Amino acid sequence: MDLRGKTVREVEAGARIRVWYEEEQDGGGKARVAYLGTTSAYSAAEGLRVLFDGYDESEQEVVDAADEWEWAPDLLGPFDAVRLKLRGVGRPKPQPPAGAVDAGRSGKKARLPRGTPKP
Repeated sequence: MDLRGKTVREVEAGARIRVWYEEEQDGGGKARVAYLGTTSAYSAAEGLRVLFDGYDESEQEVVDAADEWEWAPDLLGPFDAVRLKLRGVGRPKPQPPAGAVDAGRSGKKARLPRGTPKP
């Protein structure tokens, strides 16, 4: 089975997949319905083992070359693709000037000794 650009390792690590099935409709006729899922295993003999979103782990399906499918975008990662600049994150906390009195949890502001210029 052609893994369409993915390695066996990527597939077994849990790649996102979209599979279409033709299903009977209540009013008659058939419709093409897409299901999203995550791969859990690959076998050259069987194909891809898939856990579809919203289904129990025991209800995994096998998707093979005869099925209509594509890799779905992984909307949850990778997280390192965009780096956000957040104010104060990753910077050391500023220290009070030498000689400042720590007010602790009293709710009062720390006082500077007399004659110390304000920051």
